[in-house]
Amino acid sequence: MAHFAHHDGEACGGGPETLLHLLAKEAFRSNPKLILPERLGLDNKRLVMKPSLEVETEFLRLEYNDPKKIIPDLYVRALGYDLFVEVAVTHFADAAKIQRLREHNIPAVEIDLSKLPRDSQRDAINDAVLKTARRRWLYHPGIEAARAKQDADELKWQQERGRREAAASTKHRSRVEQTAAAYRQALAKPVGRDFVVPREDELRAIGLAKFVGRDVPGFACFSEPPAVWQAIILAEVFHDRCLGNAQCKAVPIVNHLEKRRLVQKVFLRMPGEVADDVTAIDARFAPAWKAVDNYLKYLLGEGVLIPQGFGVTLAPAFANPWNARTLAKNQRTALIQETVQRVGWILGELPDDERAGTTVDQWLHSIHQESGLTYDRALRSEVESPKIIGEIATIVQMLEGNGPLFYGSAGLPIGDAISRRKAKMEEQAEVRRQRQLLEASRLRHSRRDRLCVDAETELNGADRSAFLHTKRADMNDMAPVELAEDSESGLARAREALSAFVNQRRREAEAAAEKADYQDKIRELAEARLSPADAIAFLRAREDDIGAPLQYVKDERTFQKACAKLAQWENEFGSPF
Repeated sequence: MAHFAHHDGEACGGGPETLLHLLAKEAFRSNPKLILPERLGLDNKRLVMKPSLEVETEFLRLEYNDPKKIIPDLYVRALGYDLFVEVAVTHFADAAKIQRLREHNIPAVEIDLSKLPRDSQRDAINDAVLKTARRRWLYHPGIEAARAKQDADELKWQQERGRREAAASTKHRSRVEQTAAAYRQALAKPVGRDFVVPREDELRAIGLAKFVGRDVPGFACFSEPPAVWQAIILAEVFHDRCLGNAQCKAVPIVNHLEKRRLVQKVFLRMPGEVADDVTAIDARFAPAWKAVDNYLKYLLGEGVLIPQGFGVTLAPAFANPWNARTLAKNQRTALIQETVQRVGWILGELPDDERAGTTVDQWLHSIHQESGLTYDRALRSEVESPKIIGEIATIVQMLEGNGPLFYGSAGLPIGDAISRRKAKMEEQAEVRRQRQLLEASRLRHSRRDRLCVDAETELNGADRSAFLHTKRADMNDMAPVELAEDSESGLARAREALSAFVNQRRREAEAAAEKADYQDKIRELAEARLSPADAIAFLRAREDDIGAPLQYVKDERTFQKACAKLAQWENEFGSPF
């Protein structure tokens, strides 16, 4: 392959030109379009990366020479400006050449053909030179200006950062000193006894009162004594579950205390670096969240809290009785609210002249005679509340007309209402009494009629009258009809007596019929065995052991005995034949 040299070997930077190099230069003879690479630039004083651009070129000459010994491969014109084009195959522009270009102040682009095969066709070479080959700016005034702006901005930023860091350091030291001083002042502030521990009665009842008021590190960050904010943690966070489904940990808890305005402003949202430096100055200090964390660890150690997931929760030994107590309290509160509403209803039922302007609020602030408390406070008393609630409920039932008469007032102007209710109840009682009398009379007649119907069915006229109207000792000297009128049980006894009477009459009738049969038999037998006169004498004779045989016989046994007597008569007096 033939080699060609630049006109000035010193400016070339070394080595003969390759044929590929020369063919690349030939691509510009027809003023083709050239793709310029992207570059750093300024847009309205802002640093931007200007995209690659395809431009029309005007071929000036293959090489250019000037007194500064700049000999580019190509010298063209694009976008109205002169442009040097360097084609690099084996040798690339070094720093010295780039510096000479910068001094000349003419834009220069280097096209890298080192990766192009040496046996490439002319079209491939042209395409690589003009479009596809990698290229870079060796120099461009816009790039220089942008870099100068970038360097100036960097210097300014570094200076500003230094200033800010110095200011931040000063501010940090100032806040550390202020925080440490504020904490010492908070520690020195005496704690009076005029504060109120929230829900102290609940804590005492559950056995948690002794676990509040602990001076854990950092306790002075709060605007209230430890007993206050620690009671709030136990009551609101762990019992009321004010955090919802969030884990009960130090940070969410201290956020809740911040909402309650319990963290002093100077200790709010303290960076960790400040907290660490303040702690280094005063070991008694800890940020608010750490104070809460210290308290939670104390409660864990005492068995008040137990781990749950990534947080903690109240131990069942305290949670269960507290929940039960709260449930009972809520139920009592609901009853109290219902009672107050009932008082309003009672007052609304009274005529204006009797109510005399009394309102529910006035009633609540009036004195409950038994306790000496206002009704408002008495309703909240575990001792008095059930009695007052019961009294108001009784008054409501009385005024609704379905309850007993209330003797008292429960602090309400209901005297006339009670009198009206009493008169109404007496009237209703008289109506009920008359109805009861009528009903009793109807029932008496009904029972009498039922017994009479039964008697008519079972007995004839004489027996029926005798049974119904004969007084009996076993019926307390009452006749069956009177006993039946008296009650259902009396009717049952009278029916039993009727049944017994009917059975007795039936047995008597059966016995009489049987006796008549045996009398006929003994008569026929006597007449058959004795003469008529002897037969009559036998039947009427008064035997020592049986009396008159005709009257004696009544069943098989007596008949046989009478037959034996007849046989004696027959032997003694003989047969009539």
